[in-house]
Amino acid sequence: MFYVAKILQALGLADVGYALLTGIMKNSSMAEEIVLALIGLGVFSLGRALERKVA
Repeated sequence: MFYVAKILQALGLADVGYALLTGIMKNSSMAEEIVLALIGLGVFSLGRALERKVA
């Protein structure tokens, strides 16, 4: 379960990075970037909570 939490944290960080690249490279609205960043934050937080529960 520890490794699942770490994978979720890595996916969350990758999604936030993708949100950053989307904001820089694509000429899209800021709302799309914010939604992607919030999804990444949620996934990372889920992994963090799961890690605390296991440890």
